[in-house]
Amino acid sequence: MSNYSTPAELLESETDLVSLPDAVVLLQEAIADSRSTANTIAGIISRDPALTARLLRLANSPIYGFGGRIDTVSRAVTLVGVEPIYHLALSTCALHSFRKIPVQLIDMDEFWVQSIYCGVVARLLARQADVLHPERLFVAGLLHGIGSLLIYCKCPDQAREILSASQGKRALVPLLEKDLLGFTYAEVGAEIARRWNMPDWLVSSIAQHVDPESADAFSLETALLYLADRLTNVLVFGEAVEDILADIPPPVLEMTGLKEGQVLHVMTEVYYEFTEVADVLLSV
Repeated sequence: MSNYSTPAELLESETDLVSLPDAVVLLQEAIADSRSTANTIAGIISRDPALTARLLRLANSPIYGFGGRIDTVSRAVTLVGVEPIYHLALSTCALHSFRKIPVQLIDMDEFWVQSIYCGVVARLLARQADVLHPERLFVAGLLHGIGSLLIYCKCPDQAREILSASQGKRALVPLLEKDLLGFTYAEVGAEIARRWNMPDWLVSSIAQHVDPESADAFSLETALLYLADRLTNVLVFGEAVEDILADIPPPVLEMTGLKEGQVLHVMTEVYYEFTEVADVLLSV
């Protein structure tokens, strides 16, 4: 077992890392203030040039489909929406903050490449499943593995043992974490999302995506995130989509409402959107 008995204890040991950036704190306060307008939100974002650049490029990316017509932050807030912009701002800030973790066990850029890929796949699956505002699943995919970074940082010995024992089989990682740590990366990630005041569906889907059949709420989002995570093996290991789908428990696929042909179609669309979004998030 580790020195931390719960995800909450793990987070308490690294408060600086999981603290919200100033711009995001100000955004939270503005959103909670009924007097705030789109211009108020845009003004806060515009104080951070790097955040502004990322959000404008993302707003013009295939995720939202506005075709390069958004040239100001205020227009982005109006078209994309206040809450989605906030969640996107928080996610991109988290990515850039966590990229600075001095972790020796993994390649951080590769970790975020895989997370972005998962996010893009999750969004495309959600669109096929007729989910309302499917772009929100991009945020879920981007953040779903963030808890593992805190484990790598604070529990390196156990993390090394887990990575070695899993032998590249990602599905085994949460089981090994539960044995050695008492909690999983998914539970740590959910605790981070909870402290960041992310919506309940996001907290729940991150927490339960490793075992979607146990989801007692937001089962569709949870199953889609699980499926997107498994399909990331196409990028990581070159695994065939058909082989991945054959290994998905039938009840989980039924939870998504998707047919095999729809998933195969999604995987033919992924690469263009993934490369464009990865360029936005990893280059600024």
